[in-house]
Amino acid sequence: MTNENITMNPWPSLAPYGKTLAMPGGELFYYDSAGNGVIQGDAGRGKPTVLLVHGLGDEADTWRYVFPRLAEAGYRVIAPDLPGFGRSVWKGRISLHCQCRALLRLMEASGAASAPAILAGSSLGAGIAELVAIKRPDLVKALILIDGCFPLAGGLSKAQILMALPFIGKKWYRSFRSNHEGAWASLYPYYSNLDVMSSADREFLRERVIARVTSANQERGYFATLRSMHAFVLCRMRRANIHGYPGKILLIWGELDNIVPRESAEPFRQLRADADFALIAGAGHLPQQEKPDETTAHMLQFIKELIP
Repeated sequence: MTNENITMNPWPSLAPYGKTLAMPGGELFYYDSAGNGVIQGDAGRGKPTVLLVHGLGDEADTWRYVFPRLAEAGYRVIAPDLPGFGRSVWKGRISLHCQCRALLRLMEASGAASAPAILAGSSLGAGIAELVAIKRPDLVKALILIDGCFPLAGGLSKAQILMALPFIGKKWYRSFRSNHEGAWASLYPYYSNLDVMSSADREFLRERVIARVTSANQERGYFATLRSMHAFVLCRMRRANIHGYPGKILLIWGELDNIVPRESAEPFRQLRADADFALIAGAGHLPQQEKPDETTAHMLQFIKELIP
Protein backbone atom coordinates (compact mmCIF):
# COMPACT_ATOMS: atom_id res chain seq x y z
CA MET A 1 0.00 0.00 0.00
CA THR A 2 1.26 3.47 -0.86
CA ASN A 3 0.66 6.67 1.06
CA GLU A 4 0.96 9.90 -0.95
CA ASN A 5 1.03 11.96 2.24
CA ILE A 6 3.41 9.82 4.28
CA THR A 7 5.44 11.74 6.84
CA MET A 8 9.20 11.46 6.62
CA ASN A 9 10.54 12.67 9.93
CA PRO A 10 13.65 14.87 9.90
CA TRP A 11 16.84 14.08 11.75
CA PRO A 12 16.06 15.67 15.16
CA SER A 13 18.82 18.29 15.15
CA LEU A 14 17.79 19.45 11.66
CA ALA A 15 14.08 19.83 12.45
CA PRO A 16 14.28 23.53 13.50
CA TYR A 17 15.62 24.49 10.07
CA GLY A 18 12.86 22.94 7.93
CA LYS A 19 11.05 25.17 5.44
CA THR A 20 8.87 24.75 2.35
CA LEU A 21 8.73 26.73 -0.87
CA ALA A 22 5.83 26.55 -3.32
CA MET A 23 6.96 26.25 -6.93
CA PRO A 24 5.32 25.50 -10.28
CA GLY A 25 4.86 21.74 -10.14
CA GLY A 26 4.95 21.21 -6.41
CA GLU A 27 6.33 22.16 -3.02
CA LEU A 28 10.02 22.04 -2.18
CA PHE A 29 11.11 21.11 1.34
CA TYR A 30 14.52 22.32 2.49
CA TYR A 31 16.69 23.02 5.51
CA ASP A 32 18.11 26.51 5.86
CA SER A 33 20.59 27.37 8.61
CA ALA A 34 19.60 31.04 8.34
CA GLY A 35 16.03 30.20 9.31
CA ASN A 36 14.34 30.63 12.67
CA GLY A 37 17.34 32.48 14.09
CA VAL A 38 18.99 29.21 15.15
CA ILE A 39 22.24 29.44 13.20
CA GLN A 40 23.03 32.39 11.01
CA GLY A 41 25.44 32.37 8.12
CA ASP A 42 28.13 35.00 7.77
CA ALA A 43 27.69 35.99 4.14
CA GLY A 44 27.95 39.65 5.19
CA ARG A 45 31.64 39.07 5.88
CA GLY A 46 32.27 37.42 2.54
CA LYS A 47 31.36 33.84 3.36
CA PRO A 48 29.33 32.18 0.60
CA THR A 49 26.18 30.12 0.99
CA VAL A 50 26.77 26.37 0.72
CA LEU A 51 24.00 24.46 -1.09
CA LEU A 52 23.99 20.71 -0.41
CA VAL A 53 22.38 18.40 -3.02
CA HIS A 54 21.53 14.78 -2.21
CA GLY A 55 21.62 11.88 -4.65
CA LEU A 56 19.13 9.46 -6.20
CA GLY A 57 16.89 7.75 -3.63
CA ASP A 58 18.12 10.00 -0.84
CA GLU A 59 17.00 13.13 1.00
CA ALA A 60 18.45 16.25 2.59
CA ASP A 61 19.01 14.34 5.85
CA THR A 62 22.03 12.66 4.23
CA TRP A 63 23.83 15.89 5.30
CA ARG A 64 22.72 15.59 8.94
CA TYR A 65 26.29 15.81 10.27
CA VAL A 66 27.83 18.05 7.61
CA PHE A 67 25.06 20.68 7.74
CA PRO A 68 25.59 21.81 11.37
CA ARG A 69 29.38 21.71 11.08
CA LEU A 70 29.34 24.05 8.07
CA ALA A 71 26.81 26.33 9.77
CA GLU A 72 28.91 26.46 12.95
CA ALA A 73 31.85 27.53 10.78
CA GLY A 74 29.81 30.62 9.85
CA TYR A 75 28.40 29.63 6.47
CA ARG A 76 24.77 29.79 5.51
CA VAL A 77 23.80 26.22 4.57
CA ILE A 78 20.79 25.12 2.51
CA ALA A 79 19.90 21.47 1.88
CA PRO A 80 16.74 20.65 -0.12
CA ASP A 81 14.80 17.49 -0.82
CA LEU A 82 14.85 17.44 -4.62
CA PRO A 83 11.46 17.38 -6.42
CA GLY A 84 9.83 13.99 -5.89
CA PHE A 85 12.14 13.01 -3.01
CA GLY A 86 11.66 13.10 0.73
CA ARG A 87 9.12 15.72 1.69
CA SER A 88 9.10 17.56 -1.67
CA VAL A 89 5.76 16.41 -3.08
CA TRP A 90 5.71 16.98 -6.83
CA LYS A 91 2.85 16.83 -9.32
CA GLY A 92 4.69 18.23 -12.33
CA ARG A 93 7.17 16.57 -14.64
CA ILE A 94 10.38 15.34 -13.00
CA SER A 95 13.75 15.17 -14.77
CA LEU A 96 17.34 16.26 -14.23
CA HIS A 97 16.49 19.60 -15.79
CA CYS A 98 13.50 19.93 -13.45
CA GLN A 99 15.84 19.31 -10.50
CA CYS A 100 18.19 22.01 -11.77
CA ARG A 101 15.38 24.52 -12.26
CA ALA A 102 14.13 23.83 -8.73
CA LEU A 103 17.59 24.51 -7.27
CA LEU A 104 17.89 27.76 -9.18
CA ARG A 105 14.42 28.87 -8.02
CA LEU A 106 15.37 27.99 -4.45
CA MET A 107 18.58 30.00 -4.71
CA GLU A 108 16.67 33.01 -6.03
CA ALA A 109 13.78 32.78 -3.54
CA SER A 110 16.04 32.28 -0.51
CA GLY A 111 18.43 35.06 -1.45
CA ALA A 112 21.29 32.58 -1.93
CA ALA A 113 21.68 33.83 -5.51
CA SER A 114 22.67 37.30 -4.30
CA ALA A 115 26.31 36.16 -4.43
CA PRO A 116 27.96 33.09 -5.98
CA ALA A 117 27.40 29.99 -3.84
CA ILE A 118 29.29 26.77 -3.25
CA LEU A 119 27.38 23.77 -4.59
CA ALA A 120 28.13 20.38 -3.04
CA GLY A 121 26.48 17.27 -4.43
CA SER A 122 26.48 13.59 -3.47
CA SER A 123 26.30 10.87 -6.15
CA LEU A 124 23.72 11.93 -8.76
CA GLY A 125 23.40 15.18 -6.81
CA ALA A 126 26.98 15.91 -7.88
CA GLY A 127 25.92 15.67 -11.53
CA ILE A 128 22.93 17.93 -10.86
CA ALA A 129 25.22 20.45 -9.16
CA GLU A 130 27.43 20.35 -12.26
CA LEU A 131 24.44 21.06 -14.52
CA VAL A 132 23.49 24.08 -12.42
CA ALA A 133 27.08 25.36 -12.52
CA ILE A 134 27.28 24.95 -16.29
CA LYS A 135 23.91 26.65 -16.81
CA ARG A 136 24.60 29.53 -14.40
CA PRO A 137 28.33 29.79 -13.72
CA ASP A 138 27.74 33.32 -12.43
CA LEU A 139 25.84 31.84 -9.46
CA VAL A 140 28.27 29.02 -8.61
CA LYS A 141 31.63 29.99 -7.16
CA ALA A 142 32.87 26.39 -6.83
CA LEU A 143 31.78 22.74 -6.89
CA ILE A 144 32.31 19.96 -4.38
CA LEU A 145 31.47 16.60 -5.99
CA ILE A 146 31.16 13.64 -3.63
CA ASP A 147 31.27 10.14 -5.15
CA GLY A 148 29.72 11.33 -8.36
CA CYS A 149 30.41 13.40 -11.48
CA PHE A 150 29.79 13.51 -15.22
CA PRO A 151 31.32 12.06 -17.30
CA LEU A 152 31.95 8.70 -15.62
CA ALA A 153 33.92 5.77 -17.03
CA GLY A 154 32.15 2.53 -17.85
CA GLY A 155 28.73 3.82 -18.85
CA LEU A 156 25.59 2.15 -17.53
CA SER A 157 25.60 -1.38 -16.16
CA LYS A 158 23.04 -3.97 -17.22
CA ALA A 159 21.43 -3.77 -13.78
CA GLN A 160 21.07 0.01 -14.07
CA ILE A 161 19.45 -0.28 -17.49
CA LEU A 162 17.03 -2.96 -16.27
CA MET A 163 16.08 -0.82 -13.29
CA ALA A 164 14.83 1.90 -15.62
CA LEU A 165 12.37 -0.50 -17.28
CA PRO A 166 8.95 0.07 -15.65
CA PHE A 167 7.90 -3.55 -15.20
CA ILE A 168 11.24 -4.64 -13.75
CA GLY A 169 12.37 -1.68 -11.68
CA LYS A 170 8.98 -0.91 -10.17
CA LYS A 171 8.34 -4.54 -9.29
CA TRP A 172 11.63 -4.57 -7.37
CA TYR A 173 10.86 -1.23 -5.68
CA ARG A 174 7.31 -2.17 -4.68
CA SER A 175 8.37 -5.53 -3.28
CA PHE A 176 9.90 -3.68 -0.32
CA ARG A 177 6.49 -2.41 0.81
CA SER A 178 5.77 -5.82 2.25
CA ASN A 179 9.41 -6.73 2.86
CA HIS A 180 10.87 -4.19 5.24
CA GLU A 181 13.90 -6.35 5.98
CA GLY A 182 14.64 -6.36 2.25
CA ALA A 183 14.30 -2.58 2.13
CA TRP A 184 16.78 -2.29 5.00
CA ALA A 185 19.18 -4.75 3.35
CA SER A 186 19.11 -2.70 0.14
CA LEU A 187 21.08 0.02 1.95
CA TYR A 188 24.13 -2.12 2.73
CA PRO A 189 25.96 -1.68 -0.62
CA TYR A 190 26.03 2.09 -0.08
CA TYR A 191 28.07 1.89 3.13
CA SER A 192 31.42 0.34 3.92
CA ASN A 193 29.90 -1.12 7.09
CA LEU A 194 26.37 -0.10 7.99
CA ASP A 195 26.44 -2.27 11.11
CA VAL A 196 29.08 -0.13 12.86
CA MET A 197 27.13 3.10 12.51
CA SER A 198 25.42 4.38 15.64
CA SER A 199 22.12 2.89 16.74
CA ALA A 200 20.51 6.32 16.19
CA ASP A 201 21.76 6.34 12.60
CA ARG A 202 20.61 2.79 11.92
CA GLU A 203 17.18 3.36 13.41
CA PHE A 204 16.78 6.58 11.44
CA LEU A 205 17.93 5.04 8.16
CA ARG A 206 15.63 2.04 8.61
CA GLU A 207 12.63 4.28 9.29
CA ARG A 208 13.55 6.46 6.33
CA VAL A 209 13.92 3.69 3.74
CA ILE A 210 10.59 2.16 4.77
CA ALA A 211 8.91 5.57 4.45
CA ARG A 212 10.58 6.03 1.07
CA VAL A 213 9.40 2.80 -0.55
CA THR A 214 5.88 3.31 0.81
CA SER A 215 5.52 6.74 -0.82
CA ALA A 216 3.96 6.97 -4.28
CA ASN A 217 5.49 10.46 -4.61
CA GLN A 218 8.99 9.11 -4.02
CA GLU A 219 8.49 6.14 -6.30
CA ARG A 220 7.60 8.50 -9.15
CA GLY A 221 10.47 10.82 -8.31
CA TYR A 222 12.95 7.95 -8.20
CA PHE A 223 12.05 6.40 -11.55
CA ALA A 224 11.49 9.67 -13.41
CA THR A 225 14.92 10.92 -12.31
CA LEU A 226 16.52 7.54 -13.06
CA ARG A 227 15.13 7.49 -16.62
CA SER A 228 16.22 11.08 -17.15
CA MET A 229 19.72 10.22 -15.94
CA HIS A 230 19.92 7.26 -18.31
CA ALA A 231 18.82 9.34 -21.29
CA PHE A 232 21.38 11.98 -20.37
CA VAL A 233 24.25 9.48 -20.06
CA LEU A 234 23.33 7.50 -23.17
CA CYS A 235 23.14 10.64 -25.29
CA ARG A 236 26.61 11.58 -23.96
CA MET A 237 25.64 15.25 -23.85
CA ARG A 238 27.89 17.71 -22.03
CA ARG A 239 30.93 15.40 -22.13
CA ALA A 240 33.31 18.33 -22.39
CA ASN A 241 31.12 21.11 -20.99
CA ILE A 242 32.58 20.88 -17.50
CA HIS A 243 35.92 21.77 -19.05
CA GLY A 244 34.61 25.27 -19.67
CA TYR A 245 33.27 25.88 -16.17
CA PRO A 246 35.52 28.62 -14.69
CA GLY A 247 35.14 27.79 -10.99
CA LYS A 248 37.25 25.59 -8.71
CA ILE A 249 36.29 21.95 -8.17
CA LEU A 250 36.92 19.47 -5.36
CA LEU A 251 36.28 15.75 -5.81
CA ILE A 252 35.73 13.75 -2.60
CA TRP A 253 35.53 9.96 -2.84
CA GLY A 254 34.93 7.14 -0.41
CA GLU A 255 37.86 4.74 -0.50
CA LEU A 256 35.53 1.70 -0.38
CA ASP A 257 32.80 2.96 -2.73
CA ASN A 258 31.44 -0.05 -4.62
CA ILE A 259 28.54 1.86 -6.21
CA VAL A 260 30.72 4.36 -8.11
CA PRO A 261 34.37 3.28 -7.63
CA ARG A 262 36.86 6.11 -7.66
CA GLU A 263 38.36 4.87 -10.94
CA SER A 264 35.07 5.89 -12.57
CA ALA A 265 36.03 9.53 -12.15
CA GLU A 266 39.08 9.31 -14.44
CA PRO A 267 37.36 10.81 -17.55
CA PHE A 268 36.28 13.77 -15.42
CA ARG A 269 39.74 14.20 -13.94
CA GLN A 270 41.26 14.17 -17.43
CA LEU A 271 38.94 17.00 -18.43
CA ARG A 272 39.60 18.88 -15.19
CA ALA A 273 43.19 18.15 -14.25
CA ASP A 274 43.03 21.21 -12.01
CA ALA A 275 40.38 19.64 -9.75
CA ASP A 276 41.44 18.83 -6.20
CA PHE A 277 40.90 15.26 -5.03
CA ALA A 278 40.41 13.85 -1.53
CA LEU A 279 40.00 10.17 -0.64
CA ILE A 280 38.09 9.33 2.54
CA ALA A 281 39.57 6.20 4.13
CA GLY A 282 37.10 3.60 5.33
CA ALA A 283 34.07 5.23 3.66
CA GLY A 284 31.70 3.82 1.09
CA HIS A 285 29.43 5.72 -1.32
CA LEU A 286 28.17 8.18 1.32
CA PRO A 287 31.22 9.55 3.17
CA GLN A 288 29.16 12.48 4.46
CA GLN A 289 27.29 9.95 6.61
CA GLU A 290 30.03 7.45 7.48
CA LYS A 291 32.96 9.84 7.89
CA PRO A 292 31.42 13.28 8.40
CA ASP A 293 34.38 14.75 10.32
CA GLU A 294 36.86 13.93 7.56
CA THR A 295 34.45 14.90 4.79
CA THR A 296 33.58 18.24 6.37
CA ALA A 297 37.24 19.00 7.07
CA HIS A 298 38.08 18.63 3.37
CA MET A 299 35.08 20.74 2.40
CA LEU A 300 35.98 23.52 4.82
CA GLN A 301 39.64 23.56 3.81
CA PHE A 302 38.66 23.84 0.14
CA ILE A 303 36.12 26.60 0.82
CA LYS A 304 38.51 28.58 3.02
CA GLU A 305 41.12 28.56 0.26
CA LEU A 306 38.57 30.23 -2.04
CA ILE A 307 37.96 33.14 0.31
CA PRO A 308 40.57 35.90 0.13
